[in-house]
Amino acid sequence: MPYQRVAAISSDHQVSIVGDGTPLPPQIQSQEADDDLFAEDAWVEPSIHIDYGTNVKLGKNVFINFNCTIVDTCLVTIGDRTLFAPNISLYSGTHPLDPEVRNGTQGPELGGEIHIEEDCWLGGNVTVLPGVRIGKGSVVGAGSVVTNDVPPYTVVAGNPARKLRDVPRGTNAATTSGALAAMERDKGQP
Repeated sequence: MPYQRVAAISSDHQVSIVGDGTPLPPQIQSQEADDDLFAEDAWVEPSIHIDYGTNVKLGKNVFINFNCTIVDTCLVTIGDRTLFAPNISLYSGTHPLDPEVRNGTQGPELGGEIHIEEDCWLGGNVTVLPGVRIGKGSVVGAGSVVTNDVPPYTVVAGNPARKLRDVPRGTNAATTSGALAAMERDKGQP
């Protein structure tokens, strides 16, 4: 429980660890109060690997699950309320195809920005390549490799990712965790 760990650190320890004598805030009294304090913050599960760390922008209430890798050679943005399943890889960097130009560690690193708009959901083991924009409200099925832009409110899956259908919207939309698998199974049926 995060609030218990924070409460266990005394001001004396804070000075010895970070050299800052500023008093700690009062102890959070409950897990609910702790949750409220961080309600709009991104939630990032360990482990996460980020190449530079200076070119990543997270929106409010983003959830990034275990084992995310972000190569942020170029800007990578993740919009509000976007959900990542485990093992997501975002690669904004790339290298020339010509081996003489690529030249091992002496060659150029190229890239393209990645923009994942708000309210998206990326299933497990998704890879997003340089220069891709995933439109608002879109869903990317597990195991997909996204090589091109995804229009808003679109379900894509595969390698390379292709459109399966539009995202169902409204009160009749599927809400279970197996919704994407069921939609793929039922594809083509009236």
